[in-house]
Amino acid sequence: MTGPAASRADAADVLTLTVERLAWRGRGVARPAGLPVVLVEPGVLPGETIQARVTARKKDYWQAQAESIEKPSPLRVPHPCPHADRCGGSPFGRVEPAAAVELKAELLRHTMRRALGQAAEPAVSRLAVVPSPSPWGYRFRAQVHVAAGKPHFRALGSHQLVPLSRCLLLAEPLDAALSQVASRLPEGRHTIAASPVDGAVLAHTDPGEIRLALPGCGEVGVPPGVFFQANQLLNPALVQAVLGWTAQSVRVVDLFAGAGNFALPLAACGHEVLAVESSGPGVEAGRRNARRLGLEARVRWLEADLHRGLPAALTRFAPEAVVVDPPRIGAKGLAVALGRMPSVRQVVWISCDVVNSLRDMQPLLANGFALGEVILLDMFPGTWHMEVAMVCWR
Repeated sequence: MTGPAASRADAADVLTLTVERLAWRGRGVARPAGLPVVLVEPGVLPGETIQARVTARKKDYWQAQAESIEKPSPLRVPHPCPHADRCGGSPFGRVEPAAAVELKAELLRHTMRRALGQAAEPAVSRLAVVPSPSPWGYRFRAQVHVAAGKPHFRALGSHQLVPLSRCLLLAEPLDAALSQVASRLPEGRHTIAASPVDGAVLAHTDPGEIRLALPGCGEVGVPPGVFFQANQLLNPALVQAVLGWTAQSVRVVDLFAGAGNFALPLAACGHEVLAVESSGPGVEAGRRNARRLGLEARVRWLEADLHRGLPAALTRFAPEAVVVDPPRIGAKGLAVALGRMPSVRQVVWISCDVVNSLRDMQPLLANGFALGEVILLDMFPGTWHMEVAMVCWR
């Protein structure tokens, strides 16, 4: 970039900025006069005046990192974690939990309006917000970097490792066992999981299962390397939302089903369920749990890579409702195929990255579906992340 604005920024890499609002991924948005929009890394709040160092100059915007808070927001409180200034794991810990949830709700409303325009307004106007039962100590599953036999997390905005003996985000059994489990693992990134039922802690390479409780089902077992919702305190509310929306459908497909977080409760409620999952261990765990619970006749499991398209078995199954719970990267092309299935009258979309999900859902809305309800579940307090459940009807 050339011209007076660029030369002023080049001469002084540190800018005085006022944060206008928060953007997706928790970044602050500032609009300094004569300069491009500046996106400030998470940790700043709307209304704050900050000193920020420019870290990258893109074509349409700049990126920056706050170096000091000159005029703090009234919402700002001391972070309870002593590692907060180095670790990037909980930037929203600088806000009281209730205020943080409202910041997320406003961020979600803005994101949906920007992505969908007027099509979002009916759902946005009655957005439901469900806070986590606990703002700390809620994660029963986490990724940890092990170096020299000790647990580490990444520093804010970098790959630098920060050694941590404990983490306020982790549930008590996982936090208590973190150092001991890390001491026996090789260097690298590992998934470590704990059971909310019996407190057992396993790394993803360990044999055995993590015991979980699912609404309407009772206890199930999931291998530690298979995905399950980290916030097991709030997961029942997510499952109940899906059960409520699909109550009138007889045949339900669960896509990206994991080990059966939705498929098993749906089957327990009497639905005919087809569960599709790409992970072989996840499919096997789902089948084992279905046998334990006496649900084999209600739920059928299919191993398939949904990023390569829908299996023909879905069309033959003729579902009335489809539950989609993709990974953070989304599920491009899936909505096109679902929109062409005449039997489908309802799609429930679960999202841990709503920007990607809204992008992927556009073909549904262009093919006769309308966005009905949206629920923000604060699955990840202390962070900018959120879980969003959406239902579309045709």
